[in-house]
Amino acid sequence: MLTEQLPVPQPVVVGLLREAVASALPRRQALTGVLGDFCKRRELRLAEVITDDGATPDALLSCIQERADLYAVVLPTIAHLGNRADADRRLRSLSDAGIRLLIARGRPASRRRNSRAAATPA
Repeated sequence: MLTEQLPVPQPVVVGLLREAVASALPRRQALTGVLGDFCKRRELRLAEVITDDGATPDALLSCIQERADLYAVVLPTIAHLGNRADADRRLRSLSDAGIRLLIARGRPASRRRNSRAAATPA
């Protein structure tokens, strides 16, 4: 196959951690490891990990959109989008901007509210 003979660049992703969850250094390192493992299994390149630091959805989105080569944003769990109101705004902002969202653990956001099926980790 052609892709086996030529180097193919890995899609670039940015990790996002919720500041309240990732405030302790060991916890942040563990969550960064989860994102790294997720990306390695899917042949994605984790370019950086951003902590939201209580940023507004607009500020967060503009920070993420600065990357021209961005394939997606990856989260350890959907909880890293913030409380329900913040998560809904951030999901809407990312979706409106055409940015993919990947969840390392748990169900994707689209199935979270409407399905009782067992969670399948990504």
